[in-house]
Amino acid sequence: LGICTAFLCVTWSLLDYHQSLRSFLQDKYELSLGSSVVYFLWNLFLICPRILTVALFALLWPYGVAIHVLLVWLAMFLWVSLQGTDFMESPGPEQLYRAMVAVILYFSWFNVAQGRTLYRSIIYHSFILVDSTLLAVSWLWCRYPSEEHSYLVPVVSAALPCYLLGLALRVAYYQWLHP
Repeated sequence: LGICTAFLCVTWSLLDYHQSLRSFLQDKYELSLGSSVVYFLWNLFLICPRILTVALFALLWPYGVAIHVLLVWLAMFLWVSLQGTDFMESPGPEQLYRAMVAVILYFSWFNVAQGRTLYRSIIYHSFILVDSTLLAVSWLWCRYPSEEHSYLVPVVSAALPCYLLGLALRVAYYQWLHP
């Protein structure tokens, strides 16, 4: 119950941030109720499998997950740097901004550069999908068929379809519901 509540709160926060951002920008239309529901659902279906696979990997290898987080963070930091962000007035704060964005990108998509996001989004989600799949497979490989955690096998097996459903909802949102 606590984990589900946390997932819902994180997803609600993303929706609230997006709605607030759109309401304060003069050139953006606000989200409709239908857009908000689909936005909420696709974020929920993309974040839950990511956190689940990272958490299960951490159960097996508590120190290994620290290395994993560091390596993925470095990859995301490099990726953000290559996109040439320039939100800060000096290089030091800009590097700190990029470091924080890399932390966010470990769990969820966050657009950091001007222009079309389709290809950046495809690259990001492909990377996260492969990474999460490797984490889930490593957990299944080392834990399966453990009696102690057998109830988690169907949950882990549902992670990939859940992520793919989240991607499908995201595509539907941007195809038909994005204001």
